[in-house]
Amino acid sequence: MFASLSKLRATPTAPDAASPAAPVVPVVRELQQRLFRAFDAPAPTAFVARFIVLNLMGGALILAAWAEGLLYRPYAADSSGMCWLITALFGWGLVCVLRKDWQSVRWAGNALVYLGMVGTVLGLIITVNELSADKGQSFEDFKQVVSSIYIGSATALYTNLLACIGYLWLGTNAHLLARQEV
Repeated sequence: MFASLSKLRATPTAPDAASPAAPVVPVVRELQQRLFRAFDAPAPTAFVARFIVLNLMGGALILAAWAEGLLYRPYAADSSGMCWLITALFGWGLVCVLRKDWQSVRWAGNALVYLGMVGTVLGLIITVNELSADKGQSFEDFKQVVSSIYIGSATALYTNLLACIGYLWLGTNAHLLARQEV
């Protein structure tokens, strides 16, 4: 269709008063120009603009968490390093969104969920590791048990929280930018 329209553009025709097609040629050319303008490539700039606006809103939420002193708390409480791994995977997922690699975005989102579960299990292992029947005889043992419960539960909860936030963020990007499901 476009090839035949471009042929119309390429062939110069002199308007002939006797020819009935003479007034049609400018109309066809106008329609051809409209089609070319409609199918030009403004889509990448529109996509990048939507990506920036959507992620600036998320960035504003991150800045609000930073202002409240909540941003670094998961990383400080997690002794296993899972929060850093989850953050790195989330960042890679955002790069995949920008590249429009929706299969990798889906993989990263699903991997975030699994890493959140692994972090939860790891936190429970850290908690249970210090519990035993012979502990608790002295106050120092009791403090060590309570400390391990705090560290393990913080790892479990914060890794799960970061993974859920990352999954929702990537899913929102995929849904609003490409109508994809993660």
